[in-house]
Amino acid sequence: MGARSRRTFLRGAAALCAAGGAGVPVRAEPASLRLGYGGAAEEPFWLLLAQPSLGKNYGKAFTLDATRFQGSDKRAQAFEAGAIDLALSGANGVLFAAAEGVNAKIIASISQESARGFSTSYYAKAQSGIRSVPDLKGKTVGLNGFSTSGHLWLWAALQKHGLSDSDVTIAPVPFPAMEEALIAGKIDAGEFPQPFAALLEKDAAVNKIFDAKYGLPFDEELNVLTAKDEFLKRHAAAVRALLADLRTTMQLYLQNPRAARQLLIDSKMVRVRADVYLDMQDYYRDPTLRPHLDALRAMQEFQVKAGFQKKSVDVEALVDASYLPQ
Repeated sequence: MGARSRRTFLRGAAALCAAGGAGVPVRAEPASLRLGYGGAAEEPFWLLLAQPSLGKNYGKAFTLDATRFQGSDKRAQAFEAGAIDLALSGANGVLFAAAEGVNAKIIASISQESARGFSTSYYAKAQSGIRSVPDLKGKTVGLNGFSTSGHLWLWAALQKHGLSDSDVTIAPVPFPAMEEALIAGKIDAGEFPQPFAALLEKDAAVNKIFDAKYGLPFDEELNVLTAKDEFLKRHAAAVRALLADLRTTMQLYLQNPRAARQLLIDSKMVRVRADVYLDMQDYYRDPTLRPHLDALRAMQEFQVKAGFQKKSVDVEALVDASYLPQ
């Protein structure tokens, strides 16, 4: 990012913070919040990690002890075990975990799967002969984990053609390693969110087989921020301060995504080439951070139908938007 662009971006942050007024009351010592995050579709949160001064509460009301997890399964295990306090998680996985008795609240929406933006896509090498969903029968498909959003989207696509996930071999592969696994022939097709889809299309000759909206043609929550209720009540002021800063970085990202992405490259939060990352198509994001109950209800209905969930949970009780800025 050039000096002038950086100054313009930071002035925008200062203006957003000033517009927020006095902000969240703080206590003498900031609360240290242990966060688990991943490698895709979390840019507004990454901005806060890369440059906490974009908000006005970091170091005053809270600090972040952040750990990046390559796979969603390890992050979920750490959350359930109490090794992290907050988790940026796939919404389908949160619903699945809640049905299995995991105590968590969705407190913010980070990104959505929607026709209004990019949709996570599944690719095969162009020379593989795999051009449509039926061609996946008997093949190995790389996913970021079992019982994840990617697993459900694969199941839904296969169902449209009278197939199931038992007709393919599923290989768990972290998103950063998915392209290498595909090119090396370790998998026949793979799940690619952004920025990995844009990078793959730039680097290799591939066929897009389908995307998340192929089998689930309705809006979904993609990445959400979760925490356990007892933690939220114990650290309410710090969580409100965190979400106030997150709303600032969300608005900055939406107002000037190119400058925000350059900052993420410069800070090494994202290790993707600028010629790919700066202008890539992105997911839809709600500037208010408010989780969409209708989307979560539709997602759960499909998960139960697909057998991913054995029982339904109270979606309204699963969401707590009371910590979001008013």
